[in-house]
Amino acid sequence: MIKAMMKKQMQESFCWLYQDKKTGKNRSMKGLIGYGLLYLLVFGCVGFVFYAISDMLCEPFHGMGLDWLYIALMGLMSVMLGVFGSVFNTYTSLYQAKDNDFLLAMPIPTKLLLVARLTGVYAMGLLYEMLVMIPALIVYFMDSDCHGSGVVFTLLIPFVLSFFVLTLSCVLGWVVALISSRLRHKKLATVAISLVFIGAYYYFYGKAFELIQAMLANPDAVSAVMKKVLFPFYHMGMAAEGHAGSMLIFTVVMLGCFVVVYLILDRSFLRLATTRRGEKKKAYVAKNTKEVSGARALLQKEFRMFLGSPTYMLNCGLGILGMLICAIFFVIKQEMLLEVLNLMFADEKGLLMLVMTAGICMMTTMNDMTAPSVSLEGNCIWLTQSLPVRGWQVLQAKLYMHLILTLVPAAVVIVSIVWLTEMDMKAVLLMSVTVVLFVVFMAELGLVLNLRMPNLNWTSEIAPIKQSASVMICLFGGWALVIACGGLYYLLRRVMTPAWFLVAISTLLLIGCAWQMRWLRTRGEKIFEHLS
Repeated sequence: MIKAMMKKQMQESFCWLYQDKKTGKNRSMKGLIGYGLLYLLVFGCVGFVFYAISDMLCEPFHGMGLDWLYIALMGLMSVMLGVFGSVFNTYTSLYQAKDNDFLLAMPIPTKLLLVARLTGVYAMGLLYEMLVMIPALIVYFMDSDCHGSGVVFTLLIPFVLSFFVLTLSCVLGWVVALISSRLRHKKLATVAISLVFIGAYYYFYGKAFELIQAMLANPDAVSAVMKKVLFPFYHMGMAAEGHAGSMLIFTVVMLGCFVVVYLILDRSFLRLATTRRGEKKKAYVAKNTKEVSGARALLQKEFRMFLGSPTYMLNCGLGILGMLICAIFFVIKQEMLLEVLNLMFADEKGLLMLVMTAGICMMTTMNDMTAPSVSLEGNCIWLTQSLPVRGWQVLQAKLYMHLILTLVPAAVVIVSIVWLTEMDMKAVLLMSVTVVLFVVFMAELGLVLNLRMPNLNWTSEIAPIKQSASVMICLFGGWALVIACGGLYYLLRRVMTPAWFLVAISTLLLIGCAWQMRWLRTRGEKIFEHLS
């Protein structure tokens, strides 16, 4: 029984590798090999980053006789990555699994179900932990003179440490569930929490080199903190040097923490698995509904779809946040930016206009709401098609949502640039027109591509949002278009001024917008009305 349940849980935890999210079926052997190589490449890139960090730390610490400190620091990094990678999966797989009710109705002891759930969480945490520990141990064995019991203990350390990752994941997953249950707007809260984690990641990534330099400059202070505050990691490092007593202490502490959490979960798992916090019953209250036009109702529908999906917002609307942060940065760092701009573009105000225009256009490509918008209708597209409106009106609402969410923050960036650089009205007008036409062109391109390559049979919205050819083409195609325009200006810089170059680019974009608009109102409308 327990073997079958563990197997089922492991299959659920790693279904992202062998299951096609578009159809819900297992991948073919060719697809499995392809996706396996893709994930191997991604994991390899992450591992290479930690290999470089390990190489920077291991040799200096080994030279100072602080091998234990190197192992302790890398173990601490692996715990942070392991918890970060598995904490968000813990809530859904442990506390709110969709098949909890079904399994609890079967003659299966609760203890077995809990152990099976914890197996999946453990495996996911171990996977992320190994992305740090494998390169760290490779460097350690290459640079140190570890031998005998030290080798054995060092190889056992990651598997013992993973129980601590499991413990923290269970605790923090419960905290995430508790916070989520107390919030009214759960989906917006999910976006906010995700953005906080993304911001923290980039902050620590930017500060990583400084932190490493600080640790190398003050090894005694870091050692003191490890011994007093993080003593289990101190003993972990000493175990890697071959101390059996430290290995025993480290193992007892890690397993002891897990046992405490397991006993708490064992007593409360049934309540956690069957309670739906925050799901309050709502009594129907009759009220009048304000009548709106068909166009406005369709636009409201598109906004509700966007705001109702954290995955949609985070993957297709991140440019909104990026542009607003950029505008705030221009205001806060005005003096520093002015010095840099005056140094680089002292006698080239036209070139400054081109660079700023290209930068804004590049940021707007991070918004690609129209690219998956048709596919997101899914197998309920017939509901939209049955409305007493033309297909073009539905497509128009999708365009308007993209334009509103992209042009408003773009306008804020333009205003901040004008305030920073004091551009003349002619340059502001040219820059604004080019940006507007570029945004319209990319919004229309997203709809054209999605109508030609729709995916209405998905089982998870991740498929049309993150695994869609139309999204990929819009994102990378937008970058390629901006870079190509930069290369074209470089070739024509001797025969065309920046102002006339923007006029030429705007003219081409206008022609492209007009052609795509005509296609959407004719061919595109017919395709949408017959999709099924």
